[in-house]
Amino acid sequence: MNRRVTSVVCVIVMTELKARAATTKIEITRGGFATRRTVKSERATSDMGENKSVRRWSQASGAGVCTALLSMGLMAVVSMSTAASAQRLTDQDIARYRTQIESGSIDERVAAADVLGRRGANRRAEVVPLLRGRLRDDTEWRVRASSGRAIGRLAARAAVPDLVRALRDPVVDVRVVAAAALWRLPDPAAVQPLLELLRDQEAAARQWAALALGVVRDRRATRPLITLLRDPEEDVRLDAIRSLGRLRDPGALRALEAFSRNPDERMAERLEAVSSLSTLDGPGKVNALVRMVDFNDSQVRLRAIEALGRVGDALVIPPLRQQRGRERDASARAVIDASIEQIQTRAAGGGSGGTPLNLPPLP
Repeated sequence: MNRRVTSVVCVIVMTELKARAATTKIEITRGGFATRRTVKSERATSDMGENKSVRRWSQASGAGVCTALLSMGLMAVVSMSTAASAQRLTDQDIARYRTQIESGSIDERVAAADVLGRRGANRRAEVVPLLRGRLRDDTEWRVRASSGRAIGRLAARAAVPDLVRALRDPVVDVRVVAAAALWRLPDPAAVQPLLELLRDQEAAARQWAALALGVVRDRRATRPLITLLRDPEEDVRLDAIRSLGRLRDPGALRALEAFSRNPDERMAERLEAVSSLSTLDGPGKVNALVRMVDFNDSQVRLRAIEALGRVGDALVIPPLRQQRGRERDASARAVIDASIEQIQTRAAGGGSGGTPLNLPPLP
């Protein structure tokens, strides 16, 4: 169902090389809130401050839940003109916004944090301490959220301790913003509170904790992320699967293989599980993919065959050829032929394996 959430924390975006359909749009109202409407859009490459696409996260319930959306970078919903965003802060600007963020009204402090995040790149040494102070000490959660988002936009690594502390903020919107900023600024110091956030009551917090743990790549997160495969929210499960792929821990192989074979799971998630499985370290992933070459579900089977084209060696060619003889569909045979060609080209020194394109790369 649609919910009203504050615009200062609503859109957080992440990179994906393979374009995906997304289903959420943000509308800004006079009161500074956003309403979600189901629409069709596409994921595409974007950078900080460009709203080229958004993606849906789970329809979480609970008062004050922030809408966190995935696309490519970290940005705010509050609209500002391109010209204003491009302006560099002057000494007069710094003085004005310092006063506004320290002693202005709630709306003024929120607005000042947003502007400093958008325009403060050339004055980080002065801007970041102001934002850190508001994130730590402001009594209004909207100001803390706006400050955390601005810190993420500025990629201010000095503020990581404050972001880690904000992961335990009593307001979920602030926790989500902190986790999303740490997705931009992965740090081992954040692992333990991010693991705790995986158990948050709100889906958005669990989802962004999973994403941030994926870029930290600390394998202490493997078992908790496997637990999230049973999360009630689809988008939480999807990003847990993707982060398991990014951790590359072979300890996730059995769980991912079982998930991909389970007919009770949604097909999109099963296919993601196959792709994540193919990125794991060690030889076990190839054996698992070979076991799927004759799997009874054609979509899972072909995803495994495509993955073998990326990570398999010459030993997997015989089972691929055997499966080709059993395939009645010409397009399926073409997928097998393409994978065999990839393997042979790589063996001849003409190519190398790679991470599936539907896994997000590091920011």
